[in-house]
Amino acid sequence: MAQPTLSAPELLNSCHDLSRFSCGKPTLDHWLKTRSLANQQKGFTVVIVVHVANRVVGYYGLAPTAIIPTALPRSIRTGQPPNPMPCILLGQLATDQAWVGQGIGTGLFNHALARSVNGAALIGGRALVVNAVDEDAASFWCRRGFLPSKDDALVLFRSIADIASSLKAADSAAHDH
Repeated sequence: MAQPTLSAPELLNSCHDLSRFSCGKPTLDHWLKTRSLANQQKGFTVVIVVHVANRVVGYYGLAPTAIIPTALPRSIRTGQPPNPMPCILLGQLATDQAWVGQGIGTGLFNHALARSVNGAALIGGRALVVNAVDEDAASFWCRRGFLPSKDDALVLFRSIADIASSLKAADSAAHDH
């Protein structure tokens, strides 16, 4: 029997089965199961999922946000920024524990980065913001170029310009092979 294939990232809809999703972080599981679809329908968040036969095995959420400039790392704050400064929030990013190690989280992360750069090109946005659920998550984001807030080590930032240049570098490296 053929193994069911993983979908491409797509917008969450009511046909997706969220009931069995478990990433090991109860707050992320709970948000997906109870708030994600309503938040998306109300225009608060865009939720992108990957699934196998409609069973969601990974997801992330993106939303516009605004940050007080003094909370931002100096390298991102530069010049005379508006107060608050427009940013994009990567509110959630999680992979079902049964699917960890198959590149789903990395794929979703890269998809979120590309979407954030495209979104900022359309409407503005200085940085991508993440709220890490714990210190393990914060170190995950730090390894990916995010800088902690001056006020809270669990709130991290990476400038859209930095993300765009890293995506361009990865893209040109891929084309060189």
